[in-house]
Amino acid sequence: MSYITTAQLEARLGATLYARLTDRVNGATADGAVGQQIVDEAEAVADGYLAARYATPIDLVAHPELGTMLTARVLDEAEWLAWKSSPFVSDVPERLRALHEESLRWFEMIADGRLPLPAASPPASRTARDDGPHYSGGPRRFTAEELEGL
Repeated sequence: MSYITTAQLEARLGATLYARLTDRVNGATADGAVGQQIVDEAEAVADGYLAARYATPIDLVAHPELGTMLTARVLDEAEWLAWKSSPFVSDVPERLRALHEESLRWFEMIADGRLPLPAASPPASRTARDDGPHYSGGPRRFTAEELEGL
Protein backbone atom coordinates (compact mmCIF):
# COMPACT_ATOMS: atom_id res chain seq x y z
CA MET A 1 0.00 0.00 0.00
CA SER A 2 1.56 3.27 -1.03
CA TYR A 3 0.71 6.84 -0.10
CA ILE A 4 1.96 8.40 -3.35
CA THR A 5 3.05 7.40 -6.84
CA THR A 6 5.79 8.64 -9.15
CA ALA A 7 3.01 10.02 -11.39
CA GLN A 8 1.80 12.21 -8.51
CA LEU A 9 5.34 13.41 -7.85
CA GLU A 10 5.83 14.18 -11.54
CA ALA A 11 2.50 16.04 -11.67
CA ARG A 12 3.50 18.12 -8.65
CA LEU A 13 6.93 19.00 -10.05
CA GLY A 14 6.01 19.25 -13.72
CA ALA A 15 7.58 17.07 -16.40
CA THR A 16 10.66 19.25 -17.00
CA LEU A 17 11.60 19.64 -13.34
CA TYR A 18 10.85 15.98 -12.64
CA ALA A 19 13.29 15.02 -15.41
CA ARG A 20 15.93 17.41 -14.08
CA LEU A 21 15.63 16.09 -10.54
CA THR A 22 15.51 12.36 -11.38
CA ASP A 23 18.02 12.05 -14.22
CA ARG A 24 21.42 11.33 -12.65
CA VAL A 25 23.34 11.50 -15.96
CA ASN A 26 22.54 14.81 -17.63
CA GLY A 27 19.38 16.15 -15.98
CA ALA A 28 17.29 16.01 -19.14
CA THR A 29 15.41 12.69 -19.22
CA ALA A 30 13.08 11.48 -16.46
CA ASP A 31 14.28 8.32 -14.72
CA GLY A 32 11.35 6.35 -13.31
CA ALA A 33 13.59 4.15 -11.17
CA VAL A 34 15.09 7.18 -9.41
CA GLY A 35 11.60 8.64 -9.04
CA GLN A 36 10.45 5.40 -7.40
CA GLN A 37 13.45 5.48 -5.03
CA ILE A 38 12.47 9.00 -3.98
CA VAL A 39 8.85 7.93 -3.44
CA ASP A 40 9.95 4.87 -1.46
CA GLU A 41 12.25 6.95 0.73
CA ALA A 42 9.54 9.53 1.43
CA GLU A 43 7.09 6.77 2.36
CA ALA A 44 9.72 5.16 4.61
CA VAL A 45 10.20 8.48 6.42
CA ALA A 46 6.43 8.74 6.94
CA ASP A 47 6.10 5.14 8.09
CA GLY A 48 9.05 5.59 10.44
CA TYR A 49 7.12 8.25 12.35
CA LEU A 50 3.67 6.67 11.99
CA ALA A 51 4.94 3.31 13.27
CA ALA A 52 5.39 4.80 16.74
CA ARG A 53 1.59 4.72 17.13
CA TYR A 54 0.03 2.85 14.23
CA ALA A 55 0.51 -0.31 12.21
CA THR A 56 2.18 0.76 8.97
CA PRO A 57 1.61 1.34 6.21
CA ILE A 58 -1.72 2.97 7.04
CA ASP A 59 -4.45 1.24 5.05
CA LEU A 60 -5.95 4.02 2.91
CA VAL A 61 -8.64 1.68 1.59
CA ALA A 62 -9.97 1.20 5.13
CA HIS A 63 -9.33 4.88 5.98
CA PRO A 64 -9.90 6.90 2.79
CA GLU A 65 -10.38 10.06 4.85
CA LEU A 66 -6.64 10.01 5.61
CA GLY A 67 -5.60 9.74 1.97
CA THR A 68 -5.50 13.45 1.10
CA MET A 69 -3.68 14.41 4.29
CA LEU A 70 -1.03 11.67 4.10
CA THR A 71 -0.56 12.15 0.35
CA ALA A 72 0.11 15.86 0.83
CA ARG A 73 2.66 15.32 3.61
CA VAL A 74 4.45 12.47 1.84
CA LEU A 75 4.57 14.51 -1.39
CA ASP A 76 6.12 17.38 0.60
CA GLU A 77 8.82 15.01 1.77
CA ALA A 78 9.30 13.45 -1.69
CA GLU A 79 9.70 16.87 -3.32
CA TRP A 80 12.29 17.81 -0.69
CA LEU A 81 14.16 14.54 -1.25
CA ALA A 82 14.08 14.98 -5.05
CA TRP A 83 15.70 18.40 -4.79
CA LYS A 84 18.14 17.34 -2.08
CA SER A 85 19.36 14.25 -3.95
CA SER A 86 19.74 15.77 -7.42
CA PRO A 87 23.33 16.31 -8.56
CA PHE A 88 22.13 19.16 -10.81
CA VAL A 89 20.74 21.36 -8.03
CA SER A 90 22.97 23.26 -5.65
CA ASP A 91 20.40 24.75 -3.27
CA VAL A 92 16.99 23.59 -2.15
CA PRO A 93 14.46 26.45 -2.35
CA GLU A 94 13.51 27.97 1.00
CA ARG A 95 9.84 27.18 0.34
CA LEU A 96 10.69 23.47 0.19
CA ARG A 97 12.89 23.65 3.27
CA ALA A 98 9.93 25.12 5.18
CA LEU A 99 7.56 22.44 3.83
CA HIS A 100 10.02 19.72 4.81
CA GLU A 101 10.41 21.07 8.35
CA GLU A 102 6.64 21.47 8.78
CA SER A 103 6.08 17.95 7.45
CA LEU A 104 8.56 16.48 9.93
CA ARG A 105 7.00 18.45 12.81
CA TRP A 106 3.58 17.08 11.80
CA PHE A 107 4.89 13.50 11.73
CA GLU A 108 6.68 14.01 15.08
CA MET A 109 3.44 15.23 16.69
CA ILE A 110 1.69 12.08 15.45
CA ALA A 111 4.52 9.88 16.72
CA ASP A 112 4.45 11.60 20.14
CA GLY A 113 0.68 11.23 20.41
CA ARG A 114 0.06 14.99 20.44
CA LEU A 115 -1.82 14.76 17.13
CA PRO A 116 -3.98 11.70 16.43
CA LEU A 117 -4.81 10.86 12.85
CA PRO A 118 -8.37 12.15 12.31
CA ALA A 119 -9.90 8.93 11.03
CA ALA A 120 -13.54 7.93 11.30
CA SER A 121 -12.27 4.92 13.25
CA PRO A 122 -8.72 4.82 14.56
CA PRO A 123 -6.20 3.03 12.35
CA ALA A 124 -4.77 -0.17 13.76
CA SER A 125 -2.28 0.41 16.52
CA ARG A 126 1.09 -1.21 16.74
CA THR A 127 0.68 -4.87 17.56
CA ALA A 128 4.05 -5.42 19.16
CA ARG A 129 6.16 -3.07 21.19
CA ASP A 130 9.66 -3.85 22.23
CA ASP A 131 11.53 -0.93 23.70
CA GLY A 132 14.71 -2.86 24.30
CA PRO A 133 16.02 -5.66 26.43
CA HIS A 134 14.08 -6.73 29.48
CA TYR A 135 16.01 -8.28 32.36
CA SER A 136 14.86 -9.87 35.51
CA GLY A 137 17.29 -10.91 38.15
CA GLY A 138 16.81 -13.55 40.77
CA PRO A 139 17.22 -12.90 44.47
CA ARG A 140 20.69 -11.92 45.67
CA ARG A 141 22.80 -14.71 47.04
CA PHE A 142 24.80 -12.43 49.26
CA THR A 143 23.21 -9.44 50.91
CA ALA A 144 25.07 -6.46 52.35
CA GLU A 145 24.40 -7.76 55.85
CA GLU A 146 25.88 -11.18 55.06
CA LEU A 147 29.03 -9.59 53.67
CA GLU A 148 29.48 -7.20 56.58
CA GLY A 149 32.88 -7.60 58.12
CA LEU A 150 34.50 -9.54 55.28
